Amino acid sequence: MDVESYTDLLPLIVLGGLFFASAVGALYWSSKRGHFRNFDSQAKVIFTDEEPEGEVSDRFPGK
Repeated sequence: MDVESYTDLLPLIVLGGLFFASAVGALYWSSKRGHFRNFDSQAKVIFTDEEPEGEVSDRFPGK
């Protein structure tokens, strides 16, 4: 690959940098909001009285 052809990669490098920066920004935002604290209690938020934890409520037909 010639040196002149590296300029063709510049848009890809810029997009990669923007993607990396947005990923780091998302991780920073979520850590400031407390999404990484106490994973166990956060995982149990989706369970209610209608669908309690440990009880299978969805099944594939015939099984």
